[in-house]
Amino acid sequence: MATLEMEQMISRLQHVPGHEDQIIEMLEGFLEVFPILDVGLFRYSPIGYLTEGVMAIVPENNGLTELSHIRDIRDDIRTVPPVKEAVRERKAVLVKGENFIKYNFRYRFSQNTKFLLFVPICFRNTVIGVLSSTQFSAGEKEIENLLPAITRYGVEIGRIFERPYLKSGDSGLLNSRELEIMYLLSLGESTKSIAKKIHLSEFTVQDYIKSSLKKLGVRNRTQAVADLLRKGIL
Repeated sequence: MATLEMEQMISRLQHVPGHEDQIIEMLEGFLEVFPILDVGLFRYSPIGYLTEGVMAIVPENNGLTELSHIRDIRDDIRTVPPVKEAVRERKAVLVKGENFIKYNFRYRFSQNTKFLLFVPICFRNTVIGVLSSTQFSAGEKEIENLLPAITRYGVEIGRIFERPYLKSGDSGLLNSRELEIMYLLSLGESTKSIAKKIHLSEFTVQDYIKSSLKKLGVRNRTQAVADLLRKGIL
């Protein structure tokens, strides 16, 4: 049932205008599809291994939900092993037992929390964000059984954020592989590390970079990344 609801939600998200509205709809959709009562969105950057809070949706006493900003929550994921595991493995992670007691206070948006959930948002081979939930309308076992579907939600969300820049038939836009490599360059990755991460040779990565520079009409990688950032593509 969750799979069908998720597909319907993903389809709906594609037609939401505006980046911020799309993010809010994505968070609300997460709560609609799964037996989860709150959710927080964190940006993630592999430069410094940092997560930074963006916004959260939490339940109120009257049964409604409240949207709040959580920009004061920042962490180096190397100090939070469950988040590091979710990012490294690109899989949703349920935190319980001793780890829950240890990290609950850092990510709790609501009271009566019994376990934590971390879900990576993947932009192709790179994690760009993390969803965190602390309140659930189902038990631990049911949430554990849903982890594969929850992981897929993070992957599909990443594709939604990628899709506007991958229109076919427009030679002025980068293709999916070129965009992926430009994104990794913007994170400070070297040609060698990119090649290893996406399983290509360094020569092939260099060819993609040259092709991207030509399409963008710039001289070097720095100009290419700056141009894509200015346009809001990265």
